Amino acid sequence: MKVSESDQAGNPMKISAVEEYGLRCLLQLARSKENQLLSAEDIAEKEGLSVAYIEKILAQLRKVGLVSSVRGMYGGYQLTRSPDKITVGELVKAVDGDFFTDICQHFSGNQNACVHSSACSVRPVWLMVARHVYRILDHLTLADLLNEESNMEQQLFSDFPLPLQMAR
Repeated sequence: MKVSESDQAGNPMKISAVEEYGLRCLLQLARSKENQLLSAEDIAEKEGLSVAYIEKILAQLRKVGLVSSVRGMYGGYQLTRSPDKITVGELVKAVDGDFFTDICQHFSGNQNACVHSSACSVRPVWLMVARHVYRILDHLTLADLLNEESNMEQQLFSDFPLPLQMAR
């Protein structure tokens, strides 16, 4: 996730393409039978993306230990752990890092660092938002995402305090 000045809806966060398609690749692998390898070509076809782009994403996912690969004619990719052991938060942190750690540098204006760093009343707000976002993402597994949308929504909101339930 990246902090942006504003998207069309006025939201301060955007999901990067690597996060979106990385998650989609992981879900394709999670849907496959245990020990079944999927090729980059198979995933690219199912997702409507180029093989080269999928290979780039899969290489990054392999580098951070979320997927493993087997070379050769019958090779392909598979998850390194079961879908119930891989969280969306893990993916986000692995591919883009913690986007809230550099928020002060991102919005420092013409300075190298934020001029308000010694007495900032805004940074705690973003840190609180980060805690809640990661609390949700660290709770949400690939197995959860494979459930029907209504079941997933019920599970997500039932585990969190009232203010998050009201966000529905």
